[in-house]
Amino acid sequence: MCWMRGCFDDYHTTTGRSVTMGEKGSVATAGVGTVVLNVIVHAKTRKIKLETVLHVPTVGFNLMSVGMMEERGAKVSFKGGKTIIKISDKVAACGTRRSGLYHLDMAPLSDIAAVASLQLWHERLGHVNVAGVKRMIKNNDIDGLKCSFMAVKDVCEPCVYGKAAVTPMPSAGGGRVTKRLQLVHWDLGGPMSEPSRGGALHFGTFTDDFSRWTDVVFLQKKSDLLSEYKKWLIKAQLQTGTKIKILRSDNGGEYVSNAFKALHDENGTTHQTTVPDTPQQNGVAELLNRGLVEMARTMMRHKNVDQDLWADAIKTAVYIKNRVTSRALPVGKTPFELWTGNKPNVSHMRVFGSTCWVVLHKSHIDGKFGDTAAKGVFLGSPDGSKAYKVILDDGKVVKARSVVFAETNETEVAEVAEELPGDEVVEVETGLRSASDGEDVDADHDDKDDKQDDGSDKSADDNQCMAALKTRCVGAAERGDHLSSTGAR
Repeated sequence: MCWMRGCFDDYHTTTGRSVTMGEKGSVATAGVGTVVLNVIVHAKTRKIKLETVLHVPTVGFNLMSVGMMEERGAKVSFKGGKTIIKISDKVAACGTRRSGLYHLDMAPLSDIAAVASLQLWHERLGHVNVAGVKRMIKNNDIDGLKCSFMAVKDVCEPCVYGKAAVTPMPSAGGGRVTKRLQLVHWDLGGPMSEPSRGGALHFGTFTDDFSRWTDVVFLQKKSDLLSEYKKWLIKAQLQTGTKIKILRSDNGGEYVSNAFKALHDENGTTHQTTVPDTPQQNGVAELLNRGLVEMARTMMRHKNVDQDLWADAIKTAVYIKNRVTSRALPVGKTPFELWTGNKPNVSHMRVFGSTCWVVLHKSHIDGKFGDTAAKGVFLGSPDGSKAYKVILDDGKVVKARSVVFAETNETEVAEVAEELPGDEVVEVETGLRSASDGEDVDADHDDKDDKQDDGSDKSADDNQCMAALKTRCVGAAERGDHLSSTGAR
């Protein structure tokens, strides 16, 4: 039996069923489903699937029945404070006795760290519509979106400050295209009231009409758009294996220079522009940029992030937007899936602007009693990088994989290490070096520089031998509180 709804796959609700728990009497079950565990066998991580697991949310811990395991063909032995579970004469899991109970040897799971309340997922996903988050959870539209508690605040104050009185832009008319890069929407946002840490005053977005996948670039001045467009053009066409057919923008002078015309002619791209003073004709891009600023403003307000970090907030908003469903797309589809062919996984995502601590490499710890972590603010998850971006209290910007997060005001910590390819889990040690303004540091590779990228049918019998193989659980999850240390995936 398992008490946390978020640990279940293939979940079905149940009524009228109960589990006998000795002194606790009978407790009702809420559902039944499949739970996948990451167990440690011979120092390596393996996945085991437990079927017909009962969901008992009121017990506050997880149990495995030795009797039920034997009924299903497993062999369980106990010796010297250790237990070994074999299936078909192969070791499937091991356990260790602690405080009179046998605990499974479990690998730290980033997936378990990702189990959070609906309110916290609303915040992690940039304060997107709660109904949309509920729909994605119900339909399993994206991987890693596991929810332990479905209640939300009556009023989300950051949403009020960030989104109030926004009038929707009229939707763009016409039929939808059927392939990537048949039509790309293009627009500039800015200038901002103050430059970003990297010196940017504007941001530009390129949105594929078919998938609604968006890329963003950051500019110090509008004249930088041509060089940024050339870089994006090469990347997008290499990723898709096709050329852009139509590029749509407003009629601003930055889009219609002779240099742009020559580039479009060379690439075989038709450039469509709007009629002057009618930006609604480029409604997809106009609505997108307004939505990105709205999300960024809400996230920054929520955690009181400094204004010069607006570019990181915009970049995070784009990262989120590409990984959530949209009414503009087929039901259950995300821009990420339509652009890459794969479902997105959001288990690694954390609340933008959260206080966090980067775990230091031993070479950067000051003696035996020096701090083992450096405090900072979470600035998002860069595309193409298994890392978190953090600005430390001393102003250095680093990318790190071992980070402890304080997403809420609670003080509970559940450490989770990174799960690497091949199901082998290791503890990642993180090092730091100094960085100048406009430059990121990869905290896991001291020799590499990175430019600023502001730019969820039977009652169990208490007479069965319960080997109490308890897995770790955090009581705060049932209340919707969350604090974790995790590795990026």
